[in-house]
Amino acid sequence: MRKGFLIVLAVVLVAALAAPAIAGMDATGFVRSKGYVSNFKNGATAPSLKEDAPTAAYVEQRFRAKFSFGEENVKAVWFVETDFGAYGDAAGGTPVAVGTSSYTGGAQRNTGGALGGDRINLETKNIFIWFKLPDTSLEFTVGLQNQTDSYAGVLFGGADMAGIFMSGKFEPVSYTLGWAKLYENNNLKTDDMTLYALNLKFSLIKDLNMGLNFYFLQDDTQNDNTVGALPFAGVTGDENKKRVYTIGPAGSYNAGPVTISGFFFHQFGEVDFLTPPGDSNVTIDGWAADLRVDANIGPGKGFIEGIYITGDDNPDDDNYKGIITLSDANASPGGNSFYARTDMMILLPNADDINTSSSLIGAAGVATAGGAFVGSTSPSNGGRGMWHIGAGYTMKLMDKLTGKVGAGYLAATKELKGTSNIDGTKKGKTMGTEVNANVNYNIMKGLDFGLYGAYCWLGDFYQSNVSGAKDPDNVYDMHFRLNYAF
Repeated sequence: MRKGFLIVLAVVLVAALAAPAIAGMDATGFVRSKGYVSNFKNGATAPSLKEDAPTAAYVEQRFRAKFSFGEENVKAVWFVETDFGAYGDAAGGTPVAVGTSSYTGGAQRNTGGALGGDRINLETKNIFIWFKLPDTSLEFTVGLQNQTDSYAGVLFGGADMAGIFMSGKFEPVSYTLGWAKLYENNNLKTDDMTLYALNLKFSLIKDLNMGLNFYFLQDDTQNDNTVGALPFAGVTGDENKKRVYTIGPAGSYNAGPVTISGFFFHQFGEVDFLTPPGDSNVTIDGWAADLRVDANIGPGKGFIEGIYITGDDNPDDDNYKGIITLSDANASPGGNSFYARTDMMILLPNADDINTSSSLIGAAGVATAGGAFVGSTSPSNGGRGMWHIGAGYTMKLMDKLTGKVGAGYLAATKELKGTSNIDGTKKGKTMGTEVNANVNYNIMKGLDFGLYGAYCWLGDFYQSNVSGAKDPDNVYDMHFRLNYAF
């Protein structure tokens, strides 16, 4: 009895000594599986639009976990992710021959869902230190972190970047100052890409919040650069620089059951290596405006939102009337600007997307049967600009069951003409009209199952005026979603 008591006492003492360390750790995240049936989304980043498009059926999966270590005023944050592009995509490697146990390869992101499983596929999204200075309002995040602009992600949304961001309050004003190094090249001291941010928010009266935002993108990555250097392979020359300034207000007003929000920004600057036109001293002069209304309507909640982004119909002159986002400033396909606030499933990317982030604008673009991109990785829409209106209504159908319906319209603001006549074979600017719906059932705390569907009537932007050309079919997306959040 005495021996057993001593063992129990020792365990309790060890646990007590370890408790302070354990108390400083927190973990949140989710595991999500989605199964698709679609003639548009096929697991690739650039599905094709064509006549008699085949139907794809597959299941993909994502795991994300954010670990926080520290105390009240200081924390270290580690955010990791593992994706399976599809169940059955790839395992530890590729079999050398059928029936053998020898494999090659094995280290690759977004895979690992095949027979045998093991794969080196853990990704780090963020690692940073957050701390608050005692007896002040100042907070800092230092390191690789996730940032979104004050314009619903049009310039950069959910973008991972390494930098230092400081926020504070001086009533009635709150502010954020940010600096991020997007690329660090090593050819010259002035051959990097850097982002600077200043956000001011004012709360002068109850229910009204206004802000003024300023962003500056300094891009010298092509300043006397060599062929093949990131992020613009093949561009060479002296003094190839980009200076992009973005300024404008954003705000919201809460009027009882109705909330009105919106933003406006003007973008200006100069680019010496814009393609098109691939010319020097190109002046930037673009803008964007957005207005949204959220309202409690009957037993549910509804919204309507419209956004307009200017475009440039002549890509061959020295005056660029579109906008430049961080997706435009990055060689990798999409992912840095992310406007998804209207909850579309085909017209625009969706906040719930995993690897299949395919949309007409804002994901990885969409390829025609011949492989030419007809969409864009950015809301700039390849310089064409865009205008979009979306609406949705969500309500509780019964205990633990929620339903949502939505609709949207999307069009390019301009067609790219000029001497290059890039859009010369297109019949028009309308890109598509979408309807969507979903139902979600809460199985238990944190665990939800949903069924989703969307259909899009493609517009004349995807129809050719060339004799004999075949127009693509309208597109659809149906999928289930199983999500456990912890």
